[in-house]
Amino acid sequence: MVNFTVDYNNTFGKAVEEAGSYNVKIMDSSTAKQTKKGKEMAVLNYEVLDGKYAGAAIRYHNIVWDDSTEEALSLSIKRLNTLMKAIGAEDGKQVNATMEAIVKQLHGKKLNITVDWEQSDYNGKWNLDVKSQQELKEKSEPNGVFRPNGTKKAAETSTNPFGNSNQSKQEATNPFEQTTLENTDPFAKNSTTIDIPDKDLPF
Repeated sequence: MVNFTVDYNNTFGKAVEEAGSYNVKIMDSSTAKQTKKGKEMAVLNYEVLDGKYAGAAIRYHNIVWDDSTEEALSLSIKRLNTLMKAIGAEDGKQVNATMEAIVKQLHGKKLNITVDWEQSDYNGKWNLDVKSQQELKEKSEPNGVFRPNGTKKAAETSTNPFGNSNQSKQEATNPFEQTTLENTDPFAKNSTTIDIPDKDLPF
């Protein structure tokens, strides 16, 4: 006999509908890929831990390791340091591993992320984009800002909630962003798996 109560809050496919700050864990579906330019990239998926969106996923946060220039390398290190601090990794620990090994160790780690709506340059749709990562907070805090209507480019519509609609993607204050070519391909094939001992990782 089947016996249960219909509960709209206990379903698959639940979605986060507001921007804000969320306590999350890094899902096992997070993986390492390569960009079209061959750079290592972490593709992180998050599951909300508490509040009205508990169980919902925020997907496809791409963090690219770019060591092509000194400036790019410095930014890549800072992005990963921000993530490591947020999950409580050991300060001062040297990391020498593939992105795949790092992502594997990130599975299940908990942190807080701040997300806001950003319009895709590819299809004009609005999606939640990770703006910052920090340690867990007391609770998740949706901010009441829902997905903007329409799919026109931000420069062509008044529904952009971020101020100057002519501001380019490169000018946005998102420390985790990469260029469009390197931040929109979570489906590229990954390189061969390389096993890195856990002792070489800081968490």
